[in-house]
Amino acid sequence: MNYKSYHDATTRSSVLKAVANTEDAVAWGRFFDLYAGFVFSIARSKGLSAEDADDVVQNVFIDLSRKMPSFTYDRTKGHFRSYLLELVNWRIIDKLKSGKRETELKESFSESEKTNPRGGNDAAVIERIWQSAALNEALRRLEPDVNPDHFAAFVESTVEGIDTETVMKLHGITRDNLYQIRARLTTKLKPLIESVLKEMDRK
Repeated sequence: MNYKSYHDATTRSSVLKAVANTEDAVAWGRFFDLYAGFVFSIARSKGLSAEDADDVVQNVFIDLSRKMPSFTYDRTKGHFRSYLLELVNWRIIDKLKSGKRETELKESFSESEKTNPRGGNDAAVIERIWQSAALNEALRRLEPDVNPDHFAAFVESTVEGIDTETVMKLHGITRDNLYQIRARLTTKLKPLIESVLKEMDRK
């Protein structure tokens, strides 16, 4: 069972190797886990292949390692999401240009840049991807602390939208069991999502 998350071990390893001279590699690993899914999803939403989106992820985090030593960010300059999004957009543009897909580049960015020249993305799409990235990170943190079968059933029925009857058959559980699992894990998940969102907003 796989929920929609981004934890590419190869890309993560490459990024951490590239920023090995930073003071806290553990913190960089946590930083990567927190934002990589968002960066990857934005790149994919612009039509990049998974491979190209991986390249964007790597380049964005290397950029961040150079611009944000010790991960400090001055909130007076604006929301961190906007800053991150600007870096992502520039790296997407670089990737599209390198692939000589100027037509795609124009079509992808021209309309959104009219209303948001710095970000070049639709706000509703960004918000959906941001929330999805927070959910995925919260699920990743929840997973080690719960029964693997219960976690799978929970994700399948609440995140992946698999119908109740199918989930019951897959895991050999009753309807009441599934409802109890969903209620219990939802209670555990909600504060995790809130915590992740606070971290992502650099509060």
